[in-house]
Amino acid sequence: MRLSLDENNNIQELKNFAEWLLKIGDGLAGDTTDDMLSNLSVENYFKDRAIFALTLDCVTDINNKMTAGLPGQERVYLSSDSVFAEEENMEFELDAFSPEILNRINCSGLPPHKLVVKVGAPVMLLWNIDQTNGLCNGTRMQVRRMGNHVIEYTGNKAESIVLISRLNLIPNNETLFPIIMSFVMTINKS
Repeated sequence: MRLSLDENNNIQELKNFAEWLLKIGDGLAGDTTDDMLSNLSVENYFKDRAIFALTLDCVTDINNKMTAGLPGQERVYLSSDSVFAEEENMEFELDAFSPEILNRINCSGLPPHKLVVKVGAPVMLLWNIDQTNGLCNGTRMQVRRMGNHVIEYTGNKAESIVLISRLNLIPNNETLFPIIMSFVMTINKS
């Protein structure tokens, strides 16, 4: 990471930020979620902010903590928990990919089985949906409203509204949303 100085920067603030980054790298910065939790009710606070973490498990834990702290009603979206099995391999695939195993998968680029969302929460797109309008892998947005099959977001462009529906992961009728919570993201995504 490179920090740059221009006429709008406060030199002391930049030095403090650089020292804070070094502490994070050394594992000495402490829990930064307390500051973020205290600002949960501030509109658009998370639009340009995120916590960076090393592992997906850490990201999941902190995102869950931050989502639970947001005011309002949560909505839970579940993915499909079955496998499209070809007939010649059906018995093996159905045994190897039980619903319990599928529901525990937590890997980069794949939404979680259980997505808990609240209005005001920051989310990040996992797939390219509409590159010409800036809806690409890594785009961060904020949840505005939630429906059964569509979630409304404020986009990355000022005042733009984005509607994203559940999408198919495999060629059948099962669908999911191509997003993850984004209070926290791994260093690899940044």
